[in-house]
Amino acid sequence: MKVCLVCSSGGHFQELLRLRNAWQDFEHFWVTFSGVDTNPLLAAEEKFEAYHPTNRNLWNLFRNAIIAFRILRVKKPEIIISTGAGVAIPFFYLAKYFGIKTVYIESLTRIHGLSLTGKLLYPVADHFYVQWPGLARRLNKAVYGGQIL
Repeated sequence: MKVCLVCSSGGHFQELLRLRNAWQDFEHFWVTFSGVDTNPLLAAEEKFEAYHPTNRNLWNLFRNAIIAFRILRVKKPEIIISTGAGVAIPFFYLAKYFGIKTVYIESLTRIHGLSLTGKLLYPVADHFYVQWPGLARRLNKAVYGGQIL
């Protein structure tokens, strides 16, 4: 199985790294931002850089959609896993076009409601996980999977 790991830097990146046991034995590649936290830890990994900021930045959403289309068309992953944030949006929507399965894990910080990214991806994610049981009870398709950090 080929896995595409998509996330922003910072806490989203740290959460996806903590899930290493779920994807490390599969062929995988990253889509994230270049930074002091991502570059050293991904030096030996296949990584594609996305544009940031993504929060409410339509120009970078468009640019990241072009990147997503190219990467998904060429790399042909079987699944996309993301812990957020906005960089995941074009990847998940284009995954539907390419027939790629998606897994979204909402941030640990989202206790009572979804993030903007979570709200936008909830309708299209094949699997949607939250890190608080109370939040899972409010959402029909969300699954409480425990806390990552």
